[in-house]
Amino acid sequence: MAFHLASSSGASTVPSFGFSVTEKLAHNNYPMWKMQVLSALKGAQLASFINSEAKPPSPFLEPMKGEDKKEPPKTNPEFESWVAKDQTILHFLLSSLSKEILGQVPTTVASAKEAWTAIDGMFASQSRARIISTRMGLATASKGASSISEFFIKMKALADEMVSAGRKIEDEELVSYILTGLDREYDPVVSAVAARVEPISVGELYTQLTSFEQRMEMKNGGGGYQSSANMASRGGHGNCRGGARGGGGRGGFGRGQRGGRTSGRPQGSFQAGVICQLCGKEGHAVVKCFKWFDASFTGPPPRMGWTQTGTWTLVQPIT
Repeated sequence: MAFHLASSSGASTVPSFGFSVTEKLAHNNYPMWKMQVLSALKGAQLASFINSEAKPPSPFLEPMKGEDKKEPPKTNPEFESWVAKDQTILHFLLSSLSKEILGQVPTTVASAKEAWTAIDGMFASQSRARIISTRMGLATASKGASSISEFFIKMKALADEMVSAGRKIEDEELVSYILTGLDREYDPVVSAVAARVEPISVGELYTQLTSFEQRMEMKNGGGGYQSSANMASRGGHGNCRGGARGGGGRGGFGRGQRGGRTSGRPQGSFQAGVICQLCGKEGHAVVKCFKWFDASFTGPPPRMGWTQTGTWTLVQPIT
């Protein structure tokens, strides 16, 4: 909208200027509205009218030397020009408010400064609350199961929320929030960034983290088998027994048949002279030992084992 003002006395002419506010002030766009209004007023050299120290000049001119003091005071043209500008700005401010916000502005406001103070005070506490809430969100955000791309989108949205609340987030601050939210597996990147002399930009950090993520995915593609193999090796002999147990047993007997055995082997299958290397008993080979299916079995009695000479002696148990 454009305004063309002139004082009624003709002594001072207000230069014409144009205002352009894309959206009327609502509860969720105060920072954007404020930025546009201040830009327009500063561009027209009228921002001083909403300053807290703004005050109009004297309405009347001081009598000059030699003038008759009994004559009525002369009107100050500067005052009339000032009032004209002030009321134009007041009209602009009020017309840029939505009905909801306009209804909350006191009807007693008589100047641009009073209107600006009322509007700014209305949104100051709301902006502070949003800044605190968003900063807490940045400080406690974690990557979790998200990809680096998804995590960055989340953090960028929080940073934009801070800007909309009137608090700009610098790259270095946002980088620190992002690094804090990463999992331990990203510690090599965190250490590398911390050791840099020059600060890293958010864009460069994103590139490094996505590259690191891709390398980890490639390694994990071949590391799944290695991890399973390590787990199997840590399980030792017990895992072997567990594998046999999962397959229903060796030699054709499983858990359901254990109740009918009295000597750790199926009835009618005793093998004289054959000593089991697992339980140490005679009558069956290790592959047919029912102890394969006993998860609590820890081996023969301590320091007893079957020697190569076919006699029992005090030796370490055979495992």
